Amino acid sequence: MWKGKYSERLVRNKIQKLPEEYVVFNNLLFEDNEHSTQIDHIVVSPYGVFVIETKGYKGWISGGENSEYWTQTIYKSKHQFYNPIKQNAGHVRFLRHLLKGSANILFIPIVVFNNSAALKVHANNSIVVNRHNLKRAIRQYKTSVLDRETIDWIIRTINQNRIIGDKNKLKQHKHNAKARQYRSSSLISQGICPLCGGQLVLRQGKYGSFYGCSNFPKCKFTLNS
Repeated sequence: MWKGKYSERLVRNKIQKLPEEYVVFNNLLFEDNEHSTQIDHIVVSPYGVFVIETKGYKGWISGGENSEYWTQTIYKSKHQFYNPIKQNAGHVRFLRHLLKGSANILFIPIVVFNNSAALKVHANNSIVVNRHNLKRAIRQYKTSVLDRETIDWIIRTINQNRIIGDKNKLKQHKHNAKARQYRSSSLISQGICPLCGGQLVLRQGKYGSFYGCSNFPKCKFTLNS
């Protein structure tokens, strides 16, 4: 947890140096219908709304854009974690719901890792970068798509709906997220798909072997072997 917070702070310091036309939000917590959503960083600009998920992992990071889990490898030790592209896609879906008064908002999700992470990620339609490439990834968008009135409305809506200074609610959100991850990991260790309850089957794909759900194509859960 400490490493994650430190990585978020480094990303925050990086994006705070963007020009004044970029409005930065950090460590946001929202609630909707008794469900909570925590977003590491949001950057609102004339060029779109950047939704940033920060990961403090180092070592080799491997995974696919549609895989359910990615793998961190340090020497011979492996650790699996939920696909941050999918995690961030959930954040974008929430923001689309929150900002549904304007259907023409361009959302740009970005996953950012520490500079020491070696990214072996297959992601053709998503932005996954090390921290030192984050500003470049943001500044590559140069076409204005949001007018001043829409930008002000987005900023106002975020400020009106975010939960500020409630450490207990943030702690509860993290507890719930860890409980979901524990349940999912427990099912996977038993060879059970955490999405539909099907059996996990070893398969061969374009980038090597992986585990897929026996209920494919109805269930598209995959896991690196």
